[in-house]
Amino acid sequence: MNPNVSVNWLEIAFPVVMTVAVVVQVWRLGPSSEDHLDRVGLSAIVLALASLSVANLFYQGVFNVRAWPMVGIFDQVVVTPVGDIFVKVKDPMLGRADRVQRYNCRGEFKAAFQPDSAGGVFKIAVNRDDTLSIYSVRTDTIDIFNSAGTFLQRREVDSQQMPFEFLKSGPSVTRANGCEFTMDPISGRPAAKDSSGIWPLERGDWVLDRALNRRNIMGAALFGGLMLAISYIKMRKQRAAARA
Repeated sequence: MNPNVSVNWLEIAFPVVMTVAVVVQVWRLGPSSEDHLDRVGLSAIVLALASLSVANLFYQGVFNVRAWPMVGIFDQVVVTPVGDIFVKVKDPMLGRADRVQRYNCRGEFKAAFQPDSAGGVFKIAVNRDDTLSIYSVRTDTIDIFNSAGTFLQRREVDSQQMPFEFLKSGPSVTRANGCEFTMDPISGRPAAKDSSGIWPLERGDWVLDRALNRRNIMGAALFGGLMLAISYIKMRKQRAAARA
């Protein structure tokens, strides 16, 4: 990946601290002989926060992951004459990590590239020798990678001299030499299209795409919140009945 990028421990610590805080709250409640909904609700929220914390370890680069799920494509897509599709992807959990992923025109994942954007805006460009350049405005650098994702070199340059309008979306190239980036009309997922058909872009690694995904985590959090709300309403009714 990119040797200039280090692990952002602050981004990792936030969901971990939140998880610990909720666990402490669950422990302080202690066993309930009347109503377990509050504990069920807090346990579901703990599960959601713990899942978020683990998923964030993958997106922040602590754990290796081959391909990110295709749910956070943003800003730029570049299709090259040789049939490569480069997409900028944002992590779907906290939205604080970015990545560039390369696919062929059959939708198969081929390589990943890590920008050193320092939380700022970056742009991508594919060079004539099929290397990828990542222009980062906040670090005033251009990082160059080969097509397999191996870091080659870094150039320092004033962001004012970079050939992009960083505050505008794009530029994108969605079609070249019969290869096109599109959306699958059946699944609604990002896809590659060539003369032989439409090929959905390969899904992300199973643990992120099927297990630690946004739908499961949000579902657990919403379920936990619902249980807490029901428990609170029941408690208020019981107290009102006792006073009457």
